[in-house]
Amino acid sequence: MRITTRLLATLVLVGAGATASLAQGANEIGVPSCDRFITDYEACITTKVPEAQRGAFSQQITQLRGTWRELARDGQARQQLDSVCTAQSAQLRQVMAPYGCSF
Repeated sequence: MRITTRLLATLVLVGAGATASLAQGANEIGVPSCDRFITDYEACITTKVPEAQRGAFSQQITQLRGTWRELARDGQARQQLDSVCTAQSAQLRQVMAPYGCSF
């Protein structure tokens, strides 16, 4: 069987997309408002915050993601997680406004 360069390139791209999707899925909390906030917050940090200041913000994302993922595993806590993420988003939106973020 002969694989053309074009077919090989397509297979590599499909594999890379699947790997990225799996990695993203592993980082998801499983609550849409929380996942949306984390995605928007990360985009803000990587595109608007000066590189010298990104470390602290990135640590905060890691902590939030871990805490929220843990809460999402608990049935009772999961019910309240949507409002927690929405409130956190509103607070951090104000904090990040000076950087030009509008999530």
